[in-house]
Amino acid sequence: MSHDTIISVKDLSREFGDKRALGAVNLEIPRGSVVGLLGPNGCGKTTLIKHLIGLLVPSHGEVRVFGTPAAELGPDQIARIGYVSQDADLLTWLNVGETVDLARAHQPHWDDALAARLLGEFGLERHANVGKLSGGQKQRLSIVLGVAHRPELLLLDEPAAALDPVVRQEFLDLLMDLIQDGERTIVISSHILTDVEKVIDRVLILDRGHVHCFQPLDDLREEYYRVSLRALSGEMPAELGLSGLKHLARERSSAVATVHNPDRAVLERELATLACTAEVRHLEFEEIYRLVVTGK
Repeated sequence: MSHDTIISVKDLSREFGDKRALGAVNLEIPRGSVVGLLGPNGCGKTTLIKHLIGLLVPSHGEVRVFGTPAAELGPDQIARIGYVSQDADLLTWLNVGETVDLARAHQPHWDDALAARLLGEFGLERHANVGKLSGGQKQRLSIVLGVAHRPELLLLDEPAAALDPVVRQEFLDLLMDLIQDGERTIVISSHILTDVEKVIDRVLILDRGHVHCFQPLDDLREEYYRVSLRALSGEMPAELGLSGLKHLARERSSAVATVHNPDRAVLERELATLACTAEVRHLEFEEIYRLVVTGK
């Protein structure tokens, strides 16, 4: 594991009884990466994040964070990590101010100015009782607790699920501020793809506990095309001969093909052999995700 690798996962498998939640996961996440952890419900996203924070121990394989097995991280290393879960597990008998002060006491790098700014932007009063906060307010408080010490590694499990659109945008602005120096590493799990796309530079898609895709976002965008074809005369050819064809919807004289082909020049040569007009465009991120997950 190099000094620039923050997270190293080797042959990680995790079973819960007879159910395998993760199978043979291998990852290396370098410092400064912002990784979007995506996939359908039940694919293993939360299970993976809990392994990264040391809350779960692998059934097989290993997970290292900062070069140390995640389950053996010491207090100083844990202080370098921020974690926000979708559950917003808070002490409901405290008020907001007491909750913030408790977190501050355990974080040597706590940023008072950032915490105060976020409490104000999120509309959280220090005297408000945590137990009486709405689900969205609890999620906002969890975000304050997870990021106010400006962690080197930030693990976010559906952090915006309970937030309204205005607060979601404030949260995205916060993330973009945190990643400016290029030193902070973030793993964010979310179903809100339009939000995730704005901040991530790498995509990790899980499918039934296995890594389906892990690559830079820009590379992923360059590899998928939607090709609209129309026959110059008569019917469409029976065989299109397009490399990497993933999905095809065809009618008598037209067709729409979805293609995964990293080499645009190869695609252009193949299209030139068809007696068709062709319009080629890159897929949008949401279209790529849907194709990868559903095949359509």
